[in-house]
Amino acid sequence: MRLPPRLGPAPLVVTGPPVEQLTDPAPAALRQRLVDAVAAFDGVRTGPSYVCVRGTCAFQLAPVLAHGPAEAFLAGSEFGHVHPPYDGSVHLMLPCRWAEPVVAAGWGVAAAPRGSLLVYGPRDEAERAVVQQLVAGAYWFARGALSLGTP
Repeated sequence: MRLPPRLGPAPLVVTGPPVEQLTDPAPAALRQRLVDAVAAFDGVRTGPSYVCVRGTCAFQLAPVLAHGPAEAFLAGSEFGHVHPPYDGSVHLMLPCRWAEPVVAAGWGVAAAPRGSLLVYGPRDEAERAVVQQLVAGAYWFARGALSLGTP
């Protein structure tokens, strides 16, 4: 997977419980456009997170479509979530071969639980499109279409 480098400095984040972005939050409208786009994926419903703070919007995959490995889920059928509007970052699971390029291109950092990524909240529409692509990768991983593999 090829990603453009994320421009500018990385925001200040916490990578262990609770996982969150402390500075440079995503604008609320961009956060909502991301949620709306992911909610339109086949078999996805949004709702409260099983593992995160109040106000987090979880992406949960219908159990009949959740054929990915256990490593594709944060909890239950939740393959990722967007943190509350004061933050706007995305916490998700990706196969190793995708996670490494995300970190290398400056889009996020490894986080708890092991194997998850905190993807920085998008600051503009171009960044929202990249973050949406990453969430789509987590979606296909949860559906069983992407293997764990290494680069």
